[in-house]
Amino acid sequence: MIKDKDMGKKLLESIETLNEAAYELYSMVLNDNERLDDFVKTMQTLLIGIKGNVTGLVVEEPALKCNLLVDNALDTLEKLDGISEKKRKLGIIKNELIPEIGEAYVDLLFWGGCFPDSNAMFEYYNNQMKEFYPAPETDKGRYRYDLSVAVMANTDAEQVEKCLKSLNDAVPEGLRCEYVLFNDGAGEKVAKYFDDLEDKNVKVINYKHQTNAPSVIYQLVEGKDVLFLTTENILSKTAVSNMMKCLTSDKKIGAVCPAFVEEDKLDDIESNEYLWHQKSELNTDVILAPSNEILMPTMLGAYFPFIAKRYTEFSSKAMSLIGRRNGKFLYEAGDALAYRVHKEKDEDIVLEGIKQFERIMGINPMLDQDVDEKLLSGLDFSGKEKRVDILGIDSSFGVNLMAIQDKVREKSHNLRTNIYSLTEQETYARDLEAIAKKAKVVSNWDREFDKCFPNARFDYIVMEQVSDELLDLMFLLKLLERLKDGGALAIHTVDEMPLSDYEPRKVVGDWQILYKQSDEEL
Repeated sequence: MIKDKDMGKKLLESIETLNEAAYELYSMVLNDNERLDDFVKTMQTLLIGIKGNVTGLVVEEPALKCNLLVDNALDTLEKLDGISEKKRKLGIIKNELIPEIGEAYVDLLFWGGCFPDSNAMFEYYNNQMKEFYPAPETDKGRYRYDLSVAVMANTDAEQVEKCLKSLNDAVPEGLRCEYVLFNDGAGEKVAKYFDDLEDKNVKVINYKHQTNAPSVIYQLVEGKDVLFLTTENILSKTAVSNMMKCLTSDKKIGAVCPAFVEEDKLDDIESNEYLWHQKSELNTDVILAPSNEILMPTMLGAYFPFIAKRYTEFSSKAMSLIGRRNGKFLYEAGDALAYRVHKEKDEDIVLEGIKQFERIMGINPMLDQDVDEKLLSGLDFSGKEKRVDILGIDSSFGVNLMAIQDKVREKSHNLRTNIYSLTEQETYARDLEAIAKKAKVVSNWDREFDKCFPNARFDYIVMEQVSDELLDLMFLLKLLERLKDGGALAIHTVDEMPLSDYEPRKVVGDWQILYKQSDEEL
């Protein structure tokens, strides 16, 4: 946050004037105004003046990118001077110059005037964020495009071409589709390649100076759904169509990502709903989401900005958490495959990111969300033809519960699965509510279990955290009684516990699994 509020206010007013000038410039080009050259020089002078003041502020508040955005706008104006074709000029002003100036305004307002004051940040989230980044407009409910494909170039030109070729092969025919190509300082070769692709359905944003801030993309998308990817990724030919089928299969699904595989495993798979896996967090290197909902702009950094270095691994964590807590399902489409070129992660931002995420979002983003494969290896998922009910007890994010659900769907081709949750960990309550048919925070296990589930029976009961109350003999017997025939009670402990002589049982890794035999097995 900058200290000189008066200077910040004056700069915002100057950028606002510049924004009005950019729209006037568009009109002048459209109408072949003779004063065009002089008007561009006036805008350049204003930008240079702003740059001088902003550069000093960046020293005071390093989170600011406003100086880079001003440099990019100057570069755009210089580029206009060498272009004679009216249509091309209009495209650059509309898709590059105006968004650059808009981004500069928001950048200075938020990172200079709100961050890191949490009260000011939440004031921005609640009252200004959506005003600056409104959802795409519709004409009587109809979007201009079915799909906006947004590509962020962060590799060399050769890899950009490979990515776009795979993308072109993967986008289904017959879709009303637009492309938003964002070159975030990837160099002149990429800029030229993108410029050569520009068309009525292709919008190009060429930044000379890298900002790592793809929020600008959300200013331009006009599709009902948005597919975002970086150029590090290669898609299988059926990836996009299968992701779209998954997204539209349930209104509660907020975002879908592909399954990432090695390059030699990048097969074209037919649509298979039994391979759609519900997740608590998605890999956002490739992501598909509705344009008018909260997840896509959050991932792009337009909504809920919180970390000075913009597009990082925390973008996926923020999007996933915001999605879960708005009741949206997150899915990995296992029938949609993608390959990601290896790229080293920036480890320098991890500690700062954890601190900022927890401060603003209220939860540690690095809490374990890995599936316990040992647990899954001890459970049977075949022959589950009737409705399957899964109960989690203190199951953190519910990752293992969703993995059990996925295995049932995949092995038994049964989509009739329900997750239920009881937890005393309030940190995870809202996350569990998003995935469970019924979820409740409890304080007394014995009393509240019967109250929540007076007559229910379960195929799987998974106790991921243990306590003396949970390992009470009578409570364990109650859980066993609530298993359906052939069901399993999995308890995450290696310590000795009641029912140590119960059979059939199995010890797998850190899990003790007790099975309820069917009448036929007795």
